[in-house]
Amino acid sequence: TTQSLREALSSSKARGQWGERMAEDVLRLSGLIENVNYRKQRAIEGGVPDFTFFLPNDLLLHMDVKFPLDNYVRCIEAESDLDRKRFRDDFLRDVRHHVRALASRSYVDPAGGTVDFVLLFIPNEQLYGFIHEEDGGIAEDAARAGVILCSPLTLFAVLALIRQTVDNFQLAKTSNEILALLGTFKKQWAM
Repeated sequence: TTQSLREALSSSKARGQWGERMAEDVLRLSGLIENVNYRKQRAIEGGVPDFTFFLPNDLLLHMDVKFPLDNYVRCIEAESDLDRKRFRDDFLRDVRHHVRALASRSYVDPAGGTVDFVLLFIPNEQLYGFIHEEDGGIAEDAARAGVILCSPLTLFAVLALIRQTVDNFQLAKTSNEILALLGTFKKQWAM
């Protein structure tokens, strides 16, 4: 089974599909609905985010699920400490490079209707933990660049916050509409 999984994830396209599937599972568990709460892979100026979330006040939040895994797999499979260190360093360099590339896209454009950051989905808790253990500065540097790293669990928390925010916004909007109608009714009743 492990060999089959390794072969299946050997191509970057298969890894991208696996990352998308993991993200979709988290979205489904969060109760979000495609084309209602988010959309998938719609081109915008500067790229094609894997997911775009709809927020109150017509704001958008983009998420990328592509992630460099080759050197991580080599690090895990390395037989010697020297090779393990070399592949670890190469993997961490790949992550930093990917964060810089993501930050350089137009996924963050407050003037164009986005929030001030983009989500980078890391499709595995062990991989997410490895990054934080081996180089905690990556997450800090990414956040300064407007890129927030998310594992499946942290993405679930972010999506729960998004869903609660949208629900609260809708409740406030509906409450204001009801109050306005009651005010009109009161005025008409008095007349």
